[in-house]
Amino acid sequence: MHVRERRAPDHVVAYAEVTTVDGITGLGGPLYREQEEALDRLADRVGHLLRGRDPCDRSLGFVWMWEQLYPESPLTAFAEGRDPLTGSACWNTRRPARHTATGNTVTALSAVDNALWDIRGKVAQEPVFRLLGGDRTSLPAYLSIMPGNDVSGAIRKARELYNAGNTAQKWFLQWGPPDGECGLRKVRELAEGLRTSLGPDATLMFDFAVGCRGRCDWDVDYAVQVARILEPVAPKWLEEPFSPEEIDCYRRLREATDIPLATGEHSYSRWHIEPFLDDGLIRYVQCDPEWCGGVSELLAVCELAAQFGGVQVIPHGHHVLAASHVVASRSPELCPMVEHGIGWLPERQVAQTRSFAVVVGQRDTPIEPGLGPDIDRDRFEPA
Repeated sequence: MHVRERRAPDHVVAYAEVTTVDGITGLGGPLYREQEEALDRLADRVGHLLRGRDPCDRSLGFVWMWEQLYPESPLTAFAEGRDPLTGSACWNTRRPARHTATGNTVTALSAVDNALWDIRGKVAQEPVFRLLGGDRTSLPAYLSIMPGNDVSGAIRKARELYNAGNTAQKWFLQWGPPDGECGLRKVRELAEGLRTSLGPDATLMFDFAVGCRGRCDWDVDYAVQVARILEPVAPKWLEEPFSPEEIDCYRRLREATDIPLATGEHSYSRWHIEPFLDDGLIRYVQCDPEWCGGVSELLAVCELAAQFGGVQVIPHGHHVLAASHVVASRSPELCPMVEHGIGWLPERQVAQTRSFAVVVGQRDTPIEPGLGPDIDRDRFEPA
């Protein structure tokens, strides 16, 4: 098998591409920039590992690749609070960027893992969710929306989406401690306005976001203040209020509020999220197959989460395809729905020959062999 990138000349999108000796190509992506750069560094080594092997061998997944590349750096280090590659302590540290350097490596291998699953489906002439024993051809979806500073406009938009059948909505809270009391008033105005406008039957979730100010500027005191504001509107969850390794902050917030907490989109493998489950800190696991180790590792995360009663896996929606297949292959009790970011997913599907949207609160599961639609190869550099 040959591993390479396929990049559009305008660099809007790039994909991991794995090709078998029989000419079957699997795709993983689209990639973010640092993920792409990590794949550039790893492609030759990963290609050497895969050469001569059967792509339909499901043991050839993310963990296997990691163990071959980094035999002295076990992923179990995450559960012990150490970065596997650097050996440095990571619990209760704040990230300076969305992903760590080690995380960029994990996400690069995630793309290769997904490309291998794409090949397996194409060889079997089946969509991946059917290979995994699933039969859910349509999935409940919640919409993720950024409000901007026009809260009244956001509430009007929420009502329009609700009237179109999108009864589950997640809104980002873009205000933090630097915004002071004004920011907290915005949080209250948005939360109370959404509940009043949409009524008691709407499913509301809230996510942390500060945009250009950096990765995270919430602290526990601020998060508790936000939780107190949100409690009367009964949200389904409050998502990733702290940097992904700030586990003690999650513990203190969990003790201060009955709002269920969610995290995992920036977690790398089952061992990274396991301590949150062991300590009962989260109700919703949001590991993303584009970032946590591919379809293979998200399946392992699902097996782990199923051991904790009441915990559900609802993958972060960096992209559409891989997450849809995993959710469609698991029970609705474990994986009840998918995320659909209406502000970012149209752009990330721009190279596909067919894209996916949410219609009346549902998103179709891809039914093409493999992970889904091919890319428009006329837009890309020659292989």
